[in-house]
Amino acid sequence: MRFYAALAASAVASVALLAGCSGSAPTVPTLTFPQQVAIACGAANGEIAILKGDGVFTGGAADTLTKTVQPAVDKVCAAGATITTANLQNVVNVTLPLVKTFIDASSLSQDKKNAADAAIDSGVLAFNVAISLAPAATATAASGTAAASTPVAASQ
Repeated sequence: MRFYAALAASAVASVALLAGCSGSAPTVPTLTFPQQVAIACGAANGEIAILKGDGVFTGGAADTLTKTVQPAVDKVCAAGATITTANLQNVVNVTLPLVKTFIDASSLSQDKKNAADAAIDSGVLAFNVAISLAPAATATAASGTAAASTPVAASQ
């Protein structure tokens, strides 16, 4: 439980610090879109790994994880992946809420469910920050007004 709480708290603090919130020291560099995506991916993949270890993903949930959740996360988190705001929005609107559904239906104690849900919410926040930092060409392409998206490597 303390681990989940620490994970959620550190994710929120990292996102707030790295998003350049007011009051930050002037020496804190501004994050680029790929850097923020990498932070969000680390949070999402870390939480999924923790939940796998806790046995949240069994039976149908494990199948959905393998066939739906992990491919969606990999689409934006794989090294060299082309990242679009549509892919990121899918993770925020579909993939991470699906993970929360599995958490809520699991046999975890309520305090662990709450902590895991908070960690997932932190991941959603991190992806939303990444979406706000998306280059205009990437956002335009994702909305369907351009023919191709701007490739942005997730590992940059």
